[in-house]
Amino acid sequence: MFTPAEIVIAVVVLALLVFVPILRRLLGLIVRLAVFFIAVGIVAAGVTMIMNNETIFERPGLGQRVVRFLTMNSAAASQTGSGAVTCVLEGPPPPPPTAAPAPHKHPAKKEAAAGAQDTRVDVTSAAPAPLDDVFPELIRRSFPGIPRAKLFQLSTETVNSLGGWRIDKSSPSNYTLDCIYTSRIFKLEDDVRITIDPSGDVEVCSRSGLARPGTTSMLRYFPGDLGSNIGHIKEFYEALEPKMDEVYKEEQDKQNAKKPPH
Repeated sequence: MFTPAEIVIAVVVLALLVFVPILRRLLGLIVRLAVFFIAVGIVAAGVTMIMNNETIFERPGLGQRVVRFLTMNSAAASQTGSGAVTCVLEGPPPPPPTAAPAPHKHPAKKEAAAGAQDTRVDVTSAAPAPLDDVFPELIRRSFPGIPRAKLFQLSTETVNSLGGWRIDKSSPSNYTLDCIYTSRIFKLEDDVRITIDPSGDVEVCSRSGLARPGTTSMLRYFPGDLGSNIGHIKEFYEALEPKMDEVYKEEQDKQNAKKPPH
């Protein structure tokens, strides 16, 4: 129920709007501006997601994707593909858990990877993600059987082939690439780190440049990324996997050539 004071305030406001034309015009202008800016924001968000090859309609669904795109400004591939995993580029990595589920394997690589063991422990997630939190783009890709140096080389070539990407720092000794992605329209920069694990896992971690410590841009107050960081991870994996297919095919051809004729 409304209090007497609230009723009096409401009556006064209505009376002012009815009997003071300038207030009606001012209110109408405010409403039109609000509608305009909301429409512009929706269009801008849609264009940004399209340019990042992302959509709000894929798994795990519209609700989860909208919330994530509007509230998180980083993303990281993991064994589970959980959207809750964030990208931390400063400081030491968190301690490994005691157990972890098996990583995602590239479906075309099962035969070539036969007999290989993956002893890696995931440092980002110790338990399976709920089904409503699994983003397919964030399932970490693994390429067992390919030498680590070869994976690092092909990852470097992949980054160099992508528009808007550049390698800021290459560390062959620890098989890590620190990259910067620059958006085509607004020229915003995002940080992407790619690391090759001994097991053949290709780790990808992406964070909005607006989330860098010490940034002074006013846009830093917007907590989301409109799907850009997931889009970077997706773009890199989609460009890398055909190169891996070629490597596995070449290895398979070599094995077939060694087999004695029937």
